[in-house]
Amino acid sequence: MSSVFLCHSHKDKPFTRKLAADLRHAGHIVWIDEAEILVGDSLVEKIREGIDGVDFVAAILSFTSIDSEWVKKELDLASNREIDEKRVVVLPILLDDVELPGFLKGKCYADFKEESQYLNSLSALLKRLGPSTPPPKLSTEDLAVLKKKLDAAKAIAQQHARELDRQKRLISLNRSPKLEAAIEQANENNPEHKLINETYAFEALNLPVTLGYLLWSIAKSERRGSCPLELSLSIDKKWDQAELMLEAYSDYIGSAEES
Repeated sequence: MSSVFLCHSHKDKPFTRKLAADLRHAGHIVWIDEAEILVGDSLVEKIREGIDGVDFVAAILSFTSIDSEWVKKELDLASNREIDEKRVVVLPILLDDVELPGFLKGKCYADFKEESQYLNSLSALLKRLGPSTPPPKLSTEDLAVLKKKLDAAKAIAQQHARELDRQKRLISLNRSPKLEAAIEQANENNPEHKLINETYAFEALNLPVTLGYLLWSIAKSERRGSCPLELSLSIDKKWDQAELMLEAYSDYIGSAEES
C-alpha cells in the first residue's frame, strides 16, 4: 500500500476526484487538498506536510495546471524530495497534450489524455504504486445495515438543522431593523464572525453590538482607557450579553484549533 499526494489545478477537480476514488478503492492512501485542509489551516504548512508525508506525488498535468503558480510550488517541493532521497517521488500524469515541465522531461508518464484509455493508464499507475490490499467488500446485508444507520444519522442532523433554523428565526423576530442591518454588514466584512453575530449580536442604548464592534471597542479601550460602548453597556445593563458573546467566540476559536 502506498500513499499518494495528488498535485492538481482546481479546474481539474472532476478528474482528480475520480482518480482519488479509484486509487482508494485499490487500497492506497490518497491526499487531496479539499479533504485534508480545514478552514483556518495554513495552506503552505498543510501542503508541505502532505508532500513530506506521502510515498509519491502524482502531478496531474493539464493546460491549466502547468501555468498554476501553486502547482509549480508543489512540484518544487516534490522535486526537492526526489533529489534528496535519490528515488522516484514524482509521477507525471498527463491529462492534456502538454509539454512536461522542467525536471519531469524524459520521465515516463501515465497517459490519461484519452478517456477510452483510462483503465489501462490506471493499471499502469497502480503497478508503479506497488501492491496493496483493497478494502473488503460489504455484503448486501451489511450495506443495508450501513444505509439504515446513515439514514438515521442524516435524520438526526436534519432535525438539529431545523431546530437551529427555528431558533434563528425566533431571535430574528426580536431584533430591530437597525440591528439586522448591522449584522448583515458585519457578516459581509467578517464572514468568520457570522455564526456568533447571528446568535449573540444585541443592542445597547440603541447601539448595535456585533462581535467585530465589541472586539474593536475592547482594543480601543486597552489603548485609550475607555470607549463609548463601555458607557452604553453599563447604562443599559448589557455587560452579561457582551460576556456571552465573548465566551461563545472563545469556544468557537477553541473548537477550530482542536479540529
